[in-house]
Amino acid sequence: LKLIQLKPHVVIDTLVVVKSMNFFGLCKKAQRADSVEECGEEPRNVILDEPIAQQVKKEQNPPNWPSSVHVIEPDDKFVGDKQALFDRIFSDDGKYTVHPWGAEFPNTDRYGGYFNETGRDFCAKRVAVLLKPGVHRAKFNVGFYNSLVGLGREPSAVELDAFEVLNGVGSDGVEHGLSPGALNNFWRSVENITTAPGRNIYYFVSQASPLRKVHIRGQLRLSGPVGGGIYDWGYASGGFTADSKIDGGVEFGGQQQYCTRNAEIGDEAAYKHGAWSNVLIGSKGMYKSEAGQLAKETVIEHTERIAEKPYIMFEECENKYYLMIPRPEVGKRGVSWERYSNDIERVDFENVYVAEEGASSAAVINAKLAEGKHIVLTPGIYKISEPIIIGRSNAVILGLGLATVQPADGACYMDSLIFVRDGLEDVRIAGLMVQGGEAGTNALIKWGTRKSGSAENAGFLYDIFCRIGGDRDASMPEVRTNKMILINSSNVVGDNLWLWRADHEMPKNDGVRDSRNKVFNALEVNGDNVIMYGLFAEHTLHDLTVWNGENGKTFFYQCELPYDVTQHNFGDQGYAGYVIGDHVKTHTLMGAGVYSFFRDYDVHAQCGFRAPQLEDGISLQHIFTVFLNGKGSIDHVLNHQGDRCSSSTQGRPHYYC
Repeated sequence: LKLIQLKPHVVIDTLVVVKSMNFFGLCKKAQRADSVEECGEEPRNVILDEPIAQQVKKEQNPPNWPSSVHVIEPDDKFVGDKQALFDRIFSDDGKYTVHPWGAEFPNTDRYGGYFNETGRDFCAKRVAVLLKPGVHRAKFNVGFYNSLVGLGREPSAVELDAFEVLNGVGSDGVEHGLSPGALNNFWRSVENITTAPGRNIYYFVSQASPLRKVHIRGQLRLSGPVGGGIYDWGYASGGFTADSKIDGGVEFGGQQQYCTRNAEIGDEAAYKHGAWSNVLIGSKGMYKSEAGQLAKETVIEHTERIAEKPYIMFEECENKYYLMIPRPEVGKRGVSWERYSNDIERVDFENVYVAEEGASSAAVINAKLAEGKHIVLTPGIYKISEPIIIGRSNAVILGLGLATVQPADGACYMDSLIFVRDGLEDVRIAGLMVQGGEAGTNALIKWGTRKSGSAENAGFLYDIFCRIGGDRDASMPEVRTNKMILINSSNVVGDNLWLWRADHEMPKNDGVRDSRNKVFNALEVNGDNVIMYGLFAEHTLHDLTVWNGENGKTFFYQCELPYDVTQHNFGDQGYAGYVIGDHVKTHTLMGAGVYSFFRDYDVHAQCGFRAPQLEDGISLQHIFTVFLNGKGSIDHVLNHQGDRCSSSTQGRPHYYC
């Protein structure tokens, strides 16, 4: 920051931008103070008796996008073969291939095929494809660490023929049938586009592969036949769609659990199939049940409190980019972009810092936040030596292309990698992967130190994917954290979080064993009035989710217990998949499953869920356990209630309520 000349008795510690008043506020502290905390929990904004001469430097608009960002002109301005370009982006110049079915099954409804992305699941390359408004007559295959994003105000501004994800292959590069199917199709995304009329979309994915603000003018198929139709469905372990219209309805197929928030389907269409649990939150349209199916639908009529994820818009007539920040909504049902597309805060990219891998340290990002700017992290891996700290309200950090934050090589222990200070309002963190390091952290993301926050809106987490291990083999040093996400503030909302301690690792997807890459809890919530829409937690070594705050609500929960624990270090300790603190009086949990695959040892977990007994304010609906494979059992669903799931009940959910 440039020096500002002031009267001799004034000491300036921190410069804070006050967005709503368009001037700078300065926190003054007495000469005896040793830190900014001595003038309050956070810097206070005061008006000086002399004007400030210096102004914050504006960022460039349009920005200089790095090579990891492909900005694609519409067909009427594009020069060349767009389909060839899309295929080259997916294949990474021939490394990966697509193998569709179809020709061998004429005049049938056989569809799908497979991607061969062997070795890509833990690669370092990140890519975003940004489609400018207009028509794009091509199909984009969405690979690992690819984000496909329309740049319109709403989905109708960008029309693409189709996007697609097909079944995966085994680590040997061969498509084997039922497994893996889509089980390992992680870490990709599609947002803010419309597809061609009547075109069915094949999006065979599992966790960390969200669809947001898309209009599919055909059917959405979320898993498909494998081996040329030998089996009914390939495996798929769960996913997330939000703020979307699907005219032809949704075929969940073999999805174990699936979370749909604020979707709309056509009048004659339906949501159908799925393996065990489908959760519809604030969505329009009917779920079609069939005789003998195992899946249950959980319907929440309205989304209690949400602000949709921030996104980027390109204005052709101005040749400018804008960060669009949707406002909070209460009691939302269906999509709102058709009705309220103008009720969105529009921020010129002159006030947005576009970060780049290797060039943007945490110190640079923190300085830009302190200037009052929002942050866009372009695709890449950001190796940091100090935490990214959000110290002001109304701040947005938006990642593109699965932008990844992790400790730098040789970095010291950090309490957290991303920290949100107490007392802030309307903070948004979106579209990030966050990974642990060798020195460890207390948490990867830490929101506050105490119960604080607006009664209406402390902020939102969207599409946050935490990962411990996987991208290193057993010969490399372990990575670790105590918790993946720690929420101490109240009134925080999470919207699609996958918190994953790796069960397999590079180079050949061998299993992680003997509790390597230690993480104890996926999520700990101490704040009140925290809401989760679409929470996925897997393989941590103690209780996976721990909820101590009052009036917490989780709509959709999927949990897989760790594969590599023992009876002594897990079963005998009484650890469970979802634990509500004994002192908690009010909590809501709807559409929640806990699975076991005790691969290495015979482990008998006491229960999948633990909650206070005889509390009228504890509301649990459609909670269940499943034995997937391996050894041992989960002896009860809730506390000491509900049937045991073991090898004799493999693949069949045990519902308690």
